[in-house]
Amino acid sequence: MSVGSTVPESLPPPASPASCQWRAQWIGKRTDPAHRIVQSLTSDQVAWVEPGHWLGQTFTAPGRFTAVGLDLVGEPGTAVRGRLELCGPDGTVLADQVVERGIVRWDRFAHFVELPDALDAGEHLLRVQAVVGRLGWSTLSEPAPAGVDDGVSPLPVMGRAVRDGVGEPGVRAIGVETIPAPNPVFRTSFEVPGEVREAELSAVGLGYGEFRLNGRAVTGDVLEPAQTTYDRTVLYRTYDVTALLRPGLNTLTAETGRGFYAARGANTWGWNFARWHREPVVLAQLEYVDGAGERHVVASGPDWEAAEGAVTSDLLYVGETTDPARARGAEWEPVLVVAPPGGELKPATAPPVRRTELLAPVSSTPLADGSVVHDFGEVLAGRIRLTAVGEAGAEIVVRYAEQLDEDGAVHCRNPLAAGGTQVDRFVLPDSGTEATWEPRFSYKGFRYAQVLGRAAVTEVRAVRLRTPVARVGEFECADDVLTWIADATARTFRNNLHGVPTDTPVYEKNGWTADAHLATEAVLHHVDLRESFGKWLDDHVDARDESGVVPQIVPSPGWGRAADPAWSASVVLIPWYLYQEYGDPAVLERYAEPIRTYTDRLLDLAPDGLWPHHSWGDWLSPGHHFAPEGPMPTATMMLRHVASRCADILDVLGETGAAERYRAAADVVATAYHQRFFDSGSGTYRVPGVGYRQAVNVLPLAFDAVPAEHVAAVAEGLFADIEHRTGGHLDCGAVAAKHLLPVLAAHGRPDLAITVATRRERPGWGVWREAGAATLMESWDETARSHNHYFLGAAAAWIQQAVGGLRPTSPGWASFDVAPILDDRVEWARTAHTTSRGRAAVEWRRSDGTWELEVEVPEAARAAVRLPGHPETSLPGGRHALRLPVATTRPGGDHQPPEAPKAQTPP
Repeated sequence: MSVGSTVPESLPPPASPASCQWRAQWIGKRTDPAHRIVQSLTSDQVAWVEPGHWLGQTFTAPGRFTAVGLDLVGEPGTAVRGRLELCGPDGTVLADQVVERGIVRWDRFAHFVELPDALDAGEHLLRVQAVVGRLGWSTLSEPAPAGVDDGVSPLPVMGRAVRDGVGEPGVRAIGVETIPAPNPVFRTSFEVPGEVREAELSAVGLGYGEFRLNGRAVTGDVLEPAQTTYDRTVLYRTYDVTALLRPGLNTLTAETGRGFYAARGANTWGWNFARWHREPVVLAQLEYVDGAGERHVVASGPDWEAAEGAVTSDLLYVGETTDPARARGAEWEPVLVVAPPGGELKPATAPPVRRTELLAPVSSTPLADGSVVHDFGEVLAGRIRLTAVGEAGAEIVVRYAEQLDEDGAVHCRNPLAAGGTQVDRFVLPDSGTEATWEPRFSYKGFRYAQVLGRAAVTEVRAVRLRTPVARVGEFECADDVLTWIADATARTFRNNLHGVPTDTPVYEKNGWTADAHLATEAVLHHVDLRESFGKWLDDHVDARDESGVVPQIVPSPGWGRAADPAWSASVVLIPWYLYQEYGDPAVLERYAEPIRTYTDRLLDLAPDGLWPHHSWGDWLSPGHHFAPEGPMPTATMMLRHVASRCADILDVLGETGAAERYRAAADVVATAYHQRFFDSGSGTYRVPGVGYRQAVNVLPLAFDAVPAEHVAAVAEGLFADIEHRTGGHLDCGAVAAKHLLPVLAAHGRPDLAITVATRRERPGWGVWREAGAATLMESWDETARSHNHYFLGAAAAWIQQAVGGLRPTSPGWASFDVAPILDDRVEWARTAHTTSRGRAAVEWRRSDGTWELEVEVPEAARAAVRLPGHPETSLPGGRHALRLPVATTRPGGDHQPPEAPKAQTPP
C-alpha cells in the first residue's frame, strides 16, 4: 500500500485579503538578449501562397535557439499540406517538417519547427512551401518601430519578408525560442529597529514567486499566483509575517519561476509567445509596525538586487533543472524597474495550491540502464522530493509518466511541445553531503517516476499538490462501478485544479472550457467551488474578445479564439450551476453582461439556427476524435442549451421580456435542428450517410428540442440502438455522455441507464475500474493519451442524484427530492451533501420487498420522498426514518400505489 503522510507546514498563515496601498515598483533582472525570445506577434493581413511556391521570413537569432514558431492560416474545410523549412544563411535546410491539416495545429502559433540540437546565433530563414491547397501566413504590413529595450521584454524580428526569394513589405508573424536564462532571484536587506508588533507582506512574482524572510518561507502556498490573463488581471496575496521579522538586519528574498507569464519551450498553444510575455518580474511590499507604533514600508524598487538563481532551466511542459552550486557564485547586480504587466492588481481570494501529502512508492524496480522506476500506486498531480548523496556535479534525472512501456520504463511523449516531457534534473552541489531536493515551479501528472543518476538516492517521495477545497459530499452504493465513477470523477478533478481547472496535468495544463462545464454538476457534489470557479469565471471575462466570445481555453495566450457553443458555453452554464447549488443570485448578476453578450454573438453567427462553423462537437466518441456525424448537430443543440439557460438566468434577474426573446431564439434553433436532421421514416434524428448516432438523438431529448409528437419515437430509437446495436454500451463522446443516462431514465428506462453505466467492457467506465485505475481516462479507447482527465465523469451527477437519491429541486437546496431509482442490481446506497443550508443525506436499502430510508433534512429546507408507486411524502427539517413496501410494477413501468407512507421521526 501507498504510505502517506501530511506535509507539516509551520508557516505563517495568509492575512485577510485586502487591497494594498502600493508604494512598491515592479522589478526585473536585466537579461542578455541572447536568452530572450525574438517575436512579431501581431498581423493585419494574411499572405497566401499557392502550391509550388513559398513564403519566408528572415530573422537574426541573438543567441543559440531551439525552435521557431509561426502563425499559419489554412482555408477552412479544404485539404492543406505544405512543408516548413528552417534554412541557414547559405540556404542549407537545417530542419524541416510537414505541415498538414491536423486536430489542433491550425490556430495561432500552433506550428513550430523543433531543432534536434540548438543552432548558433545569426541570420536564418524560415519558409513554408504549399504542396496541396493554399497556405497563409499572418503578416504585419508595416513593422512596428523598435522601442527602447527595457531589458526583460522580447526582441523585435530583424529581417525581411520574402516570397519565392523576392523581398516584399512587412514582417511575418514569427517567434524564435532561444535558450532561456536561469530564473532570477531578487533581494533586499533592511534594519528593524526593535520589537515588531505586526507585519504583513503583500507580494506577487510572475510567473510564480516564492518569498523568504531571513531564509524562511513566508507561506506554504506553491505555484503562486494562479494563472490569469496577465494584461487584464494580476493576483497577489498578503501574508502575516510578524513571526519572521527580528530586530536588526533582515533580508527579504524573492525567487521566481516562469509559469505561464514568462513561459518558455515551444508548444502548440503558443504560451511562449503570449502577448504579455516578459522575463520574470516581482512586486513586493512589506509593512510592519514597530514597538513604538510607527509604521515602516519595505518596497521593491531600484535599491533591490538581482542575480541568477539555482533553477537554470524552467520549461513549461518539460520541467526544471536545479543546480544550487551555480547560484552560490552568482553575481548580484541592481535590478531594473520595469513597467507593470498591464493587468489590474487584485487580491487573490481563491484557495491556493499546497503540498498536501508525501507518498512513499509501493514498489521500486531497477532497470538495466541503472535507473529505478518508482510506482506510487495511483495517478496523481505533484512532483518528486528526493534525498541523495554523491560527488559534486553529479546529475540526477527524474522522468515522470502515467504509463510504462513494454520494457517497464516510463512512457510519456508530448507531440504538442518541444523538448522532453516531464523531466526534472538536479545537480548535487557538494561531495559526500546528503542533499534533499524538490522542484519548485512546476508540477507533473504521474503514477511512475524513473530516477537515474550518478549518486546514491536514499529516499524518494511523491509530493501531492492540491488545492485545499472543502469536501462537501459522500456517495456509496451496492454497485462498485457506480461508486467508482463518482469517486474517480472527484479524484481526477482535484488532480486538475491548479489555479484553473485543467484538462490534464501532463500534456496541456489548459483550462478547457467544456471539460469544466460538463463536469461541474458532478463535481459540485464533492467539493465547494464558489471561490475557485468564481476566480475562473473572472478569467472568462478577461479572456473575451471585443465581440464577447470566450475562447476555448481560459486563460488563453491567443489560441482557440473561435466561437464554439459546445465548448465555451461554460460562461453561461457554470454560473447557472453555481446558482442552483448555492442559491445566491449574485453570481448571475455578476456575469449577466458576459452571458448575454456571449449568447448574442453565438446567435448572430448562426442566423438560421444551425451552427455552421468549427466546433469540437461530441469530442472523443469511441474510435474517433471528431464524431462521425460532424460538429453541427452537437454545436447546434448546445447553442439551444446556451440560449435557454440565458433565458432562465434573465428570468431569475427579473428581465422577463429579454428572457422570452432568448427562449424564442432557442426555439428557432430547435426547429432548424428538427427540420435538418429528423428522419420521418425511422422517427429518429440522423445525419445522411452516417447511420444512427446516439449524440444526435440524446441531445435534443436532453434539451427539450423534440416536438411532442415525436418524443416517444426518438426515445424508443435510442433504447433500441443501445439494446441491439451496441449491446448495452454507450457510443458517444464527452458532451452526450453527460446527458445519456438522465435521458434514458427520464424517458422510462432507468434500467438501461444502469446497464450502460455498469458495463465492464469497452466502451464504458467499468473497464477502467477493472484495470485498477483510480482516475478517469481521456477517451473510451485503449489509446487514451491521458489517464488523468475528468470530463468523461460528467455522468456521475446522475449517479449521485438518481442512485444516491438526492436531487435539489430549487436553488440552494431549499427543497430537494429523495428519489432513488428502483433496480434490482442496486439494493442500497448512501449519499450526503453539505448544502448552504446544512447537511442533506439519505441512506436507503431495499430488501425483502421493503424500502428502508433514513433521511436528514436541513432545518431551513424541505424534502420530498418520491418512490416508484408511492405518493409523494413531504419531510421538514430534521432526521426521519421511513419503512415502505416496494410497489409491484407491471410491464411498461406502471406502478400499483400502496397506502400512503407515514414518516417516522426518531426521538
